[in-house]
Amino acid sequence: MPTPISHAAVGFAIAAWTQQAPPATRLCVAGAVCAALPDIDVLWSPLHLVGTSPFAHRAITHSLAFALFGALLMTAVFFRSEPWREQRSRIALVLGLALLSHGCFDALSRYSLGVEFFAPFSAQRFRFPWTPLGDPSALAGQLIQEALVVFLPAVLIGWLGLRIRRRSLMTPP
Repeated sequence: MPTPISHAAVGFAIAAWTQQAPPATRLCVAGAVCAALPDIDVLWSPLHLVGTSPFAHRAITHSLAFALFGALLMTAVFFRSEPWREQRSRIALVLGLALLSHGCFDALSRYSLGVEFFAPFSAQRFRFPWTPLGDPSALAGQLIQEALVVFLPAVLIGWLGLRIRRRSLMTPP
């Protein structure tokens, strides 16, 4: 089960590589927040909502509809000033990819009921055929596995994206 920190690292890496050079710190941070955002559904988890509720874990907040709505809302709220005007559609796309990455990583876990990618239109849950993440028998094993498979590669890829793309602007043609 990828943690919000691993999701955030993936969102940061997506933003570092997919935006126009040089990568803006604001967009990298927004990408990290967006990638972790779908887990807000744990706030109402004490309510013990069943798997058929659109507000259950890995339901509507992990859906394509939420990714679209969340990306548009985050773009409108945090990138409304004039310097971002011409890039808003690209920013919304980057943030949408970061939001979608969360559900995709959760669909790689071998336990749970799956992810409702098409909520609120369908309660069908999906998991990918290959599920390398999550060993429900040991928390320490899960965290080590997640660090090696998700977190460390995402941090490295994000860092490389920032370094390479910023350096390419400094190098004369």
